[in-house]
Amino acid sequence: MTEDLENFLESRVQQQFHDIVRAFVSQMARVAPEASFRMRGGTETYYSVPVFKMNRDVVAISPTKSCVTFSFTRGAHFDDPFGMLRGSGKHSRTVQVKTMEEYPEEPLRHYIRQAIEMDMS
Repeated sequence: MTEDLENFLESRVQQQFHDIVRAFVSQMARVAPEASFRMRGGTETYYSVPVFKMNRDVVAISPTKSCVTFSFTRGAHFDDPFGMLRGSGKHSRTVQVKTMEEYPEEPLRHYIRQAIEMDMS
């Protein structure tokens, strides 16, 4: 884990969600090692969030009080056999995870692979 990620976890993520974020970061490293990690944003109004990037940002991690949201930049264009993607915008779709016990490893692997493929095409 990077120092930026650890700082983000400590300052912005409720303790019960730390393992969810760490699991996703580890999964990204296994499934898409070519994606680079960085912190995006950071203004007076919005705090910065972790993102994984190829040519463009492909997924962002956003904690809330009730879950962790993984926002796939081109998710509206994904094949979704698991029916987990939420949202109604032109491009982005999200997956929300509330507990480590419900962490959807297989669906997230499927979405991560699609995100990388779409970014590279």
